[in-house]
Amino acid sequence: MDYFQAASAAPPGWRRYTLEDVARLPNQYLATVPVAEREAAERGDAEAAERLRRALFWPMVYELEPQLWDAVSQAEPIHPGILAKLEVEGRRVLEVAAGSGRLTVYLCPRADELVCVEPSAGLRRILVTRCPSADIRAGFAQALPVEDGWAELTVCCASIQPDPRVVLELERVTAPDGILMLISPENPDWFQARGWERLTFDPSDVVLNPHDPELEKIVGPLDPPHELVWRERRHRR
Repeated sequence: MDYFQAASAAPPGWRRYTLEDVARLPNQYLATVPVAEREAAERGDAEAAERLRRALFWPMVYELEPQLWDAVSQAEPIHPGILAKLEVEGRRVLEVAAGSGRLTVYLCPRADELVCVEPSAGLRRILVTRCPSADIRAGFAQALPVEDGWAELTVCCASIQPDPRVVLELERVTAPDGILMLISPENPDWFQARGWERLTFDPSDVVLNPHDPELEKIVGPLDPPHELVWRERRHRR
């Protein structure tokens, strides 16, 4: 979704953040904000300031409140049908935007080698306690700190946006005969329209883990990952 769609879809917890919190975000997130919106918010335009806080709600949770992000991800298990489709055993696996390890704990004992790339320092600190044997690296999906063609399986859960530049970067780090598998990416229709295979599972099959009832007052209804899109790595011409 674009900036204005993200602002419209913000859950109730957007009010917990201020413009000062927005300013604390890494530039990669702020770069998605239209220049006119940032300028209007800085001039004191209340509506623009509210849209800014709304649109950047999830990045602020991710970067500024890693424990809250972890609480959400731990409450929302990945659909078991998706895990059954992952071709992990004996492979070199790259997990992009690994977060606090919801998927990593499944990958870690099965992969031959596992590299996890995660931009949030707070989430990396949680991740290393859950999966100390993984090779955990700082980085964003737009510029992965991984050599060309290293991964036999590149996987990501609930983070990838429909951005052609990110897809090219995922392809760069994936071996020519490797697989890219994205779990509940933003806008699965975008990937399907571009030739990715797609499976949709029934989210009601997933039993949510026990969690603080206050959590949904902040982030809205929980939605366990239940979509899967994938394809073999395409050779560049």
